[in-house]
Amino acid sequence: MADKVKVGLIQLCGCSGCHMSLLDLHEKLLDVLPNLEIVYAPIIADVKEIPEGIDVFLVEGGIRNEHDKHLVEEIREKSKIVVAWGSCAAFGGIPGLGNLYTKEEFLNTIYSTASTDNPGEIPSEDIPPLEEEVKPISKVVKVDLVLPGCPPRPEHNAEAIVALLEGREPQLSSKIVCDDCPRKKEGTYPEKFKRSYEGTPDPEKCLFEQGYTCLGMATKSGCGAMCPRAGMPCRGCFGKAPAVIDQGAAAANAYAASGDASLEIMDKVALFNRFSLAAALIPNKIKK
Repeated sequence: MADKVKVGLIQLCGCSGCHMSLLDLHEKLLDVLPNLEIVYAPIIADVKEIPEGIDVFLVEGGIRNEHDKHLVEEIREKSKIVVAWGSCAAFGGIPGLGNLYTKEEFLNTIYSTASTDNPGEIPSEDIPPLEEEVKPISKVVKVDLVLPGCPPRPEHNAEAIVALLEGREPQLSSKIVCDDCPRKKEGTYPEKFKRSYEGTPDPEKCLFEQGYTCLGMATKSGCGAMCPRAGMPCRGCFGKAPAVIDQGAAAANAYAASGDASLEIMDKVALFNRFSLAAALIPNKIKK
């Protein structure tokens, strides 16, 4: 390849974990860096303006305020390929749970604590106004590739970058977490649901069938079922499975089959939509 690929990186409403996952490639970075020219990356360099003619832009984080929205619109205008990098950019992520509250409720709660200098006074000077809700970047601009995960797996970062360099589609999994989980499934339903800190699960049996709130049946694979293998229920961080429209609805449907046991789960919205509420069919709390 004669010319280097011009790459941009940015963090919007995110935690920089996706940037860290890129560093987790370690020595494999040496295979791809010679072909890249990083032309914009505020997290690692003091840059002011987004340049024209960017080949690939990796966007971490969703849209929380007007500045986020402005940046992603400018990025789309100046980039050939825009990647929703990680679950916050793809689905809103954990910040998307803020959509359970109105913007006013959100701000009043934050700035009414005893730890604030002026409780009840909401700052506004030189601070970008919040949007009414958290949004995945695809609700604002066209996205060319979704690379899910909280954060994405390092090998997925590598595959995406190499594929883009080679001009092909990245080879990403189309299965669900349950397909990768080695735990034995008997097709039964629990009589009661519990959280991961309650008791010690059988290391061989399906966590859902043991009554643990696992979301593997509604979540896209790609992590290798790391959490279930370690004895922890899947939290759903890779977003919806390819064959379903809405992750939370798919999970709710699976849990409803257990009958009365599912009625005891008190925080279903946050459980079933922990990473994907902002991208759900109903992306916020309905106000009466």
